Amino acid sequence: MLIFGLLLIAGGVGLYFFSQSQKEKASKLKAGQATTVADVVDTYNQVADGLIKGNYAGIGVKISGTGEAASPLTAEHSGSRALYYDAEVRREYEVDVETKDSNGNLTRSVEKRSETISHTGRHVPFYLADGSGQKILVDMEGAEKVAEKSVDRFDPNPPTGYSGAARSRTLGYRYIEHLIPDGAKLYIVGEVSDKRGELSIVKPTEKGALFVVSVKSEDELVGSAESTAMWSRVAAVALAIIGAIVSVVSFVK
Repeated sequence: MLIFGLLLIAGGVGLYFFSQSQKEKASKLKAGQATTVADVVDTYNQVADGLIKGNYAGIGVKISGTGEAASPLTAEHSGSRALYYDAEVRREYEVDVETKDSNGNLTRSVEKRSETISHTGRHVPFYLADGSGQKILVDMEGAEKVAEKSVDRFDPNPPTGYSGAARSRTLGYRYIEHLIPDGAKLYIVGEVSDKRGELSIVKPTEKGALFVVSVKSEDELVGSAESTAMWSRVAAVALAIIGAIVSVVSFVK
């Protein structure tokens, strides 16, 4: 019981730090003023002549617009045109389980489980335009990609070429896909740089700075982070209290 109590307290501490990280994320999302692509490009053009190409970096931006790629991806499960997709196949199966209680009594049951048998994530560079008369390249490498769920489908048939597993009873396969569609309206937080030979929004060089490419708006992201922070704090306190009670009881016994 003591070990269990200590584990609960440790879990509460972990949740507390997670809640703090979500609170900090919400603050970072709200910080600074939104800008336009035209303003970003104009600012760069004003100083570009005095800089060696590739030395312009460190300028943080948050900006909204429409993303379009010259050669969009074809999403693996839905076949949709995408700037980014994450496709997964999970095998769902059941196994026989035997457990013994403290008195040595044996109980048999059937458990449903799942395992990932394939997982693919891909993205392509794209241009962001916001109606201000300019566009800017976005390189999503290293970004937190907030996508929309495009597929969540159960199928008794396996993916092509998959031979299956004989050690348990397969129920079927779940196909899951998230994507950022080509032509989607996006909210982006990142850094402007010309290190790639062209003015681009890229992953910030500053440690801890946000790099987000999202199909959700700033308000939606902030609301989600703040809600997660609040409920994580509640869960952290609950786990810590329960853990403390269990630990004290173990000492008393």
